[in-house]
Amino acid sequence: LNDLPQIQVDSEYVKKVLINLTLNAIQSLPGGKGRIEVSSYTKDGYVNVEFLDNGMGMTEEFIRNQLFKPFISTKKKGLGIGLYQCKTIMEAHGGGIEVNSIPNRGSQFVLRFPVE
Repeated sequence: LNDLPQIQVDSEYVKKVLINLTLNAIQSLPGGKGRIEVSSYTKDGYVNVEFLDNGMGMTEEFIRNQLFKPFISTKKKGLGIGLYQCKTIMEAHGGGIEVNSIPNRGSQFVLRFPVE
């Protein structure tokens, strides 16, 4: 992780986002085995925290139509509120979440926090 400028965040809520993305990345790995990378950097006035995995991945259609909607989950016991909450928390901080994914290759989630 790189040195970053200070940002104003609610640490408890951001902690929930970081935990949720970490758990989702772990659960996306086939048989629990694979690679998860976390990095941080600044770009275009934002502090970015990037999660990259080589898990199951998602289709563009799923990302566009279902990923951040509440009560929709790909997990057998999932409630489908984790990523919805993450998106809401990030937007409340003036930032957002960017997602890129390729089925059977993995996903990239980037949290973007504005530098004040």
